[in-house]
Amino acid sequence: MLKQKLKLLVVDDDEGIIQIISDVAKIAEFEVISTTNSSEVGLLYSDEIDVIVIDIFMPKLDGIEVLRFLSEKHSKASIVLISGKDKSILHSAQALAKELKLNPIAILSKPFHIDELEALLMKCNKRDVEKRRTSDELPTLDEIRVAIDQKQIFPVFQPQVNISNRSLVGVEALARWKHPVKGMIFPGQFIPIAEENGLISEITDLITEQAVRQLGLWTRDEFDIRVSINISPLLLSDLEIPEKLSTHAEQMGAKISDIVIEVTETALMSDLSKYMDILARMRIKGFGLSIDDFGTGYSSLQQLVRVPFNELKIDQAFIRDLDTNAECLTITKASISLAHELGMSVVAEGIETESVWNVLAELGCDEGQGYWMGKPMLAEEITRWATLWNAT
Repeated sequence: MLKQKLKLLVVDDDEGIIQIISDVAKIAEFEVISTTNSSEVGLLYSDEIDVIVIDIFMPKLDGIEVLRFLSEKHSKASIVLISGKDKSILHSAQALAKELKLNPIAILSKPFHIDELEALLMKCNKRDVEKRRTSDELPTLDEIRVAIDQKQIFPVFQPQVNISNRSLVGVEALARWKHPVKGMIFPGQFIPIAEENGLISEITDLITEQAVRQLGLWTRDEFDIRVSINISPLLLSDLEIPEKLSTHAEQMGAKISDIVIEVTETALMSDLSKYMDILARMRIKGFGLSIDDFGTGYSSLQQLVRVPFNELKIDQAFIRDLDTNAECLTITKASISLAHELGMSVVAEGIETESVWNVLAELGCDEGQGYWMGKPMLAEEITRWATLWNAT
């Protein structure tokens, strides 16, 4: 059963800031706990805390040390980082929080607008926290094995739209799991467990098989779109993957040129020579190759040039607030320019408003993906969605 109020912890050495955040948080129906002494975090923290607002620059324990403490506690709270000083340090702290397996949802520079903070907390209340609190406990390894054997895991497809002419150009296949008792289970709840226990290959095979089969059906029906498929970095050690995928596509009647393989930046962190071998042969066979979540990993520009990507996907962390955050705008603009100079097309993930869509159009972004255009949906819903979208 859900608690009546969600809990917010504020850690800031400025009492005035704490008061402002507390007032806004109470409007958003949070129970607020606060301290101006960062050394007290250990006493105030509990697993019941839903959201934590942390000032990076504090005496005694600074914000980075607080993040380290939260990581040691395996905190699942949503984290908002704030500062009145160097914005670059805020971004570094946000990246560090992700590396520490925390959940940083936003950064705010002081002075921030009250409505900006209120919108953030309300958004967190509705989306990030409630989703986590209402979900069932993580599935067991045995449940995942049964789900694979019984094909309870299946793909849904999210539209990718050409921004200049609004035409549907492709879809991304995303894994979903419909548990017979627990209902829908999202990838973040079972993919990490599968990766840690050697089951990710079987899940990828299951999703790929169904997605490519569906592409073959669309091709037969002259519904001309491409399908993007995510490949786990853990699978990029199998030198036979290009052959396996191309053979599968041919058997299903799908055109290889309509299949895009998405690889995250972090996949390029180790054993680059083997990855280059696999990815280069994929391009030779005709697959599209997309670098996913661009801007959140650590691949150098040299790696971006050396690996034969023909598509770049800008991470939704930069896209969602594109119309209100100057730094996100700068990063997105630079990414689009870089990709185009390298002959790559650009897909923006996480478009949730028309305002963001319009900014991307002005920046010359090629394609977009996000809930403003269409949510992930079953294959049979795609053609109906396309008809409605074209009519708008």
